[in-house]
Formats: sequence, structure tokens, C-alpha cells
Amino acid sequence: MNQMEKLEDILDAWHKAVRESDKRALWRTLARGGWLQACRTAVQQQDRVTLTDWLDETHTTQQEVIQFNGPQAAQTVYTHLACSLAACEANVPTRVLTPPGFCRDLSLALLGQPLRQAERDLSMTVLLVDTARNEGVVATLILELLLHGSEELYPTPELAFLRDDDFRQAENHARASLEQTSFADQHKDVRWRLQRRDNKPLTSLSGPSMGAAFALGIGKLCAE
Repeated sequence: MNQMEKLEDILDAWHKAVRESDKRALWRTLARGGWLQACRTAVQQQDRVTLTDWLDETHTTQQEVIQFNGPQAAQTVYTHLACSLAACEANVPTRVLTPPGFCRDLSLALLGQPLRQAERDLSMTVLLVDTARNEGVVATLILELLLHGSEELYPTPELAFLRDDDFRQAENHARASLEQTSFADQHKDVRWRLQRRDNKPLTSLSGPSMGAAFALGIGKLCAE
């Protein structure tokens, strides 16, 4: 399951995942970089045909894989596939090319290029809970203010699939707080990244606890 280099590899692994637990294990691998790597390979190979097949809702197996982990995760997959097609300069279904700021950064990541440069950034120390070890983990939350945006709050591409529904809701609440600041009139975005201080990889982001840190960080970033 660790050899997810192509979209075809994902289909092969899915066919071999007989049990429900096998499919969940496969999806965890995909969330932790598998989708991003497979889409990046498709862009490198200019594989428009395979990308189009995955976006075709009549292709049952592909849709089963995409929809397995719920509608939020499925929408993130569609966004990755559509941005991959855009990076190949093909016709893209516009309904999946949102949010635009995240899509611009994702397209750059798929092309192997640096993400957009921030106007300024802000670092905050936050405490995470490692549920596997039942212990607190110190991490750094970095918020980056980007020009030419539409008041979006979104993660760097490598973190997009790690968020559960509660975490996404906390993001949305923090995003709503932007409307109460001068940020709403500046047409900018806030991109966030999160890194453990012990440099171990993040494997999942769950729960609403980051909402307060997002709101506080956005307020400070805008005040500057």
C-alpha cells in the first residue's frame, strides 16, 4: 500500500482490498500523501485520459474509491483531480475548482513548483493530542497572508486530506471570523501549515480544538 505512485496503483490496491479494514487502511495511505503523489505523477506524464476517467461519474470503481471516506474527502479528491487536469491544460469541470486560492497552490504543488509567496506570516505554538500514544505534542502553527485572494482559509496541499469533519468545521468558524476584521476588505487569503516540534509526520487532524488558535492567529495577522 505504500507504493502509491500512480492512479492505476490505487485501483490495483482497491481491487486487492477485500475487507472493509483493508479499504480503510488504503484510504489512510492515500490521505497521507497517496492522492497527492498519484495526481502529481499524472501531471508529470500528462495523463489526461486517466484523470478524465477518474472524474467520470459513470466509472463505478473509481467513484467507489473516491466516495469511500465521505463527501468532504470526496470533494477534496475531485479538487485534486480537476487541478491535475488544469495543470495538464485540459478542459476542467468548473464546479470542482473551488476554493480558488487552494486550487492555485495545489496546481503549483502538482507541477513541482513553490507555493505562492506570502506577504507576511505569523507563527504560533499550539498543543496537539497524539491519540495513538495518548500524550500531548507541541507543534507550530504558521499562518501566511496571501495577496489577490477571496478571504479564504485553507491548508497547504499536503495537509488537505488529514482533516476530519470537526476540524473542518473549526476552520469554517475561524473563516467566518474574518468577516469581522479589516481582512474582509483586503481580498487576501490565509494559508496555514502545521508541524510537530519533534518533526514526526502528522497522520490526522481531528476535533474542533484548533478553532481558537486559527481565530486568534488570523486576528493578530490582520492587526499587523
